[in-house]
Amino acid sequence: MNLLNKLFAEANIAQGTPKRVSARVLLNEAGKVQDVRIKQGSGDPAIDRQAMSELKNARYAPCRLGSKAVRIWYDVVWTSHNQP
Repeated sequence: MNLLNKLFAEANIAQGTPKRVSARVLLNEAGKVQDVRIKQGSGDPAIDRQAMSELKNARYAPCRLGSKAVRIWYDVVWTSHNQP
């Protein structure tokens, strides 16, 4: 993390600004999470781990193509909700 990003992250924490994590979630035919990949982290490893954990445990509706349930990568943006 370069100095500018670090200072920006510290300023956001001090102001209580929510952190965002952009991720991809792989859902199976039943809508259960098979994999989570971070596309753009928050700049804070602890927040990124929290996002991964919550996304892995989230519930999603199955995706259908016509009448058939299919596996799909789903793009999500997770936002923190409990900053100090």
